[in-house]
Amino acid sequence: MKQTQNTRSSHPIDPRSKWALWGLLAWAIIPWKGLEYGLFESSFSEILHAYAWSSLNTSVLSLLVFVLFLLRPWRSLPKANLLDAVLSLGTFVGIIFTAAVLKESLGYSAAIQLTFLLFIFSLALARLGFIQGDPFMTTAIVVIMASITIFVLFPISTVFSKVLYLEDGTFTPMAFIKNITSFGVGRTLMNSLLLAVTVGLSSTFLGLCFSLFTVRITKRFKGVARIFSMLPIVTPPFVIGLSLILIFGRNGTINDGLLALFGNGGLFIPSGSEGWFHRSAYIYGFWGIFLAQTLSFTPICFMLLVGMVSTINPAVEEASVTMRASNAQTFYHVTFPLLRPGIANAYLLAVISSLADFGNPMVLGGDYDVLATEIYFSIVGAQLDYARAATLGILLLSFSLLAFVIQRQWIGKKSYVTVTGKGSGGYFQPLPALVRRVATTVSLSWMAFTAVLYGSILLGGFVVNWGANYTPTLAHYEELWARGIGYGAWPSYITTLKFAAIGAPLTALMGLMIAYVTTRKRFVGRGVVDFSAMISFAIPGTVIGISYVLAFNTAPILINGTAIIIIISFIFKNMPVGIRSGISALSQIDKSLEEASLTQRASSIRTIFTIVLPLLRPAMISAIVFSFVKSMTTVSAIIFLVTADTQVATTYIMGRVEDGDYGQAISYGSVLIVTMLLVILLVEKLVGRSRIERA
Repeated sequence: MKQTQNTRSSHPIDPRSKWALWGLLAWAIIPWKGLEYGLFESSFSEILHAYAWSSLNTSVLSLLVFVLFLLRPWRSLPKANLLDAVLSLGTFVGIIFTAAVLKESLGYSAAIQLTFLLFIFSLALARLGFIQGDPFMTTAIVVIMASITIFVLFPISTVFSKVLYLEDGTFTPMAFIKNITSFGVGRTLMNSLLLAVTVGLSSTFLGLCFSLFTVRITKRFKGVARIFSMLPIVTPPFVIGLSLILIFGRNGTINDGLLALFGNGGLFIPSGSEGWFHRSAYIYGFWGIFLAQTLSFTPICFMLLVGMVSTINPAVEEASVTMRASNAQTFYHVTFPLLRPGIANAYLLAVISSLADFGNPMVLGGDYDVLATEIYFSIVGAQLDYARAATLGILLLSFSLLAFVIQRQWIGKKSYVTVTGKGSGGYFQPLPALVRRVATTVSLSWMAFTAVLYGSILLGGFVVNWGANYTPTLAHYEELWARGIGYGAWPSYITTLKFAAIGAPLTALMGLMIAYVTTRKRFVGRGVVDFSAMISFAIPGTVIGISYVLAFNTAPILINGTAIIIIISFIFKNMPVGIRSGISALSQIDKSLEEASLTQRASSIRTIFTIVLPLLRPAMISAIVFSFVKSMTTVSAIIFLVTADTQVATTYIMGRVEDGDYGQAISYGSVLIVTMLLVILLVEKLVGRSRIERA
């Protein structure tokens, strides 16, 4: 018996043979071709026809290769591992290209077998010495690079190709020039840039005032500041725009009040005289979008600046005062220059956010066109012009990337270190009187305005029709939530919760894994992963949506209209959150902890799960919570991807806005805000306060 056990342990099954066996099993029992209506809603004949063995198709390639790996006649050759790598990767690429040429949609079995081919390729690379022969880390890197290539680089390249090739494949190199010089594109581009520049200035100024006020002027508003910084995270798109309509719109509170005072028959208008005030829709257009975006992005700038204001070393200011500088001179020549990187960071991030914003221009744009909404109308409107949408998407992506690159390069080449390992004492010096007055006035006014704004959001759902009939009612909530779980807002609400719950942990896992391999490992292709992670920050949601429509609406990867594509868009749009959380947390973990585990002959997978992941728990929780919240509130990335069966909360709200049913839209938005606040507070209660940031 003992000899038999030793014999078995000395001849274990080769991992490549295991993956080949699993691949053959998937080939036999799971449908190879894509099913238009999914596995559970397709007919028996449709499922039967989708199997690999039901007809001659590209599955022949995987069948032959898995049989070869099972036999592996070249195992004794000196370059057997190199042959494994070439054959597995070549088959992976060959299946995808052959299916594309034959217009064959790949299904579940194809996805599984392609994954197994990647596993075999990873094992071969590890045997060749990649990442010190570590199979787990090699597999992680290969899967990450394949995922980024398929779901980031490929869709973006498809957008570029659509302006060079017509639907029939005709090469048209001048199509981009024709589209970019067509009527209205220049005006739309200038509108977007003007709006982004001005919103960047206003948001950064207000964020700086608020950070100075909370850190250097008063301590009583720190709780308010926390709520203020959390509101834009949990506020769904359209809701801020809707609240502005309730206040400033044609039938808004201000119009009603001024009409009652100075309109026909107003309080201050003599009997028989015509009033000088008439209703106006002045909130629509540039100023409405400007105000809504400033409200949305000021808290982002505040969160970026408040940490920098807090961490300035007081000894630097004390040294200036010791040299007989006044408070004003100290602020303008010492404190303010130290804040420049944070100010530049906040400004450029506000510019990127403004360019990418879809919800506010959609609600308040009027005749003021911007790139994000024009992309939407190029496809959803009567034009159905993919080439124009792709051209506008390239413009939007180009300027977003330009702002992001400037941000990274400008900040990265300067040093503003004031916090060192040495202890420091002292107190902040008083701010100049003018700065105190401006910061206090602006901050208190802004908080009051924000309170009125969100108050209108809560109250707007409890009246019959804001601006026309202020009779209290629960009709909107009854329509949405009281007619049964299959009616009203329930289907979209449950679908959103389901998609967000699936996507959030996958997003966090992908982001943290990318953070780990890019900060702890050096490998060929690391630059590609770094670049892809960088552009993920800057890709506007609208561009992601249009790129996914163009890339995954045809074979070989035909997943448009499914829940899978929505979850994938969540993962890769919110992936930077996990990357940033992971990099920040890993910078605080000494590499010697991992090296000690590896020295004790623990595998890399055991080291990660027993050493690294427990230490990354706060970052993972933060990434999961934030990804969940972002998935609940996103609209621009999925507006082209949802169908009647996969409608989510934000698209439901958008439908109510387009129908002019502001009461239901506001009511639904209020429920989402409460839901996400409860999730955040519950997580903080259970595991401690998470470091929730806005991407």
